[in-house]
Amino acid sequence: MDQLSEALWGLLAGALSPEHWPFFAVGLILTVLGQVASTRVFTREQAYLFRGKGRGAWLHGFFWWGRETLPAHPIAAGLVLALLWRDPEGQGWAWIVSAVYWTFCGATSLFAWIAVKAWAKHKGVLLTLPGDSERPVLPPGPPAR
Repeated sequence: MDQLSEALWGLLAGALSPEHWPFFAVGLILTVLGQVASTRVFTREQAYLFRGKGRGAWLHGFFWWGRETLPAHPIAAGLVLALLWRDPEGQGWAWIVSAVYWTFCGATSLFAWIAVKAWAKHKGVLLTLPGDSERPVLPPGPPAR
């Protein structure tokens, strides 16, 4: 059992080394962008707002498909990033290796928000994005004039 825990710890320490900074930086950026997109841009209300013919039908389709395909956006962003940044760690990787690397980064960003929010809650911090919080309830007082 000791050998297994040492092997797992060694694997984790290697995965969290500073040379993997592009993965963690892009994963964090995709996580925040995904949360903003899902709570502010591709909302259910926005998806059904533009109904009708002409310009409204096109916008309805754009927001509706954007909402329906939200989980695929970070993976697609990872593939696009693989075209732009072929060798993020300077190891002489082929394009397909970079594509898998960035696609996995996009896929892990889907779950990163849950992990970060749970860790913050464990530390006693309520983590919300700007605009997600509710207004505080004002104490009853004299009526405004």
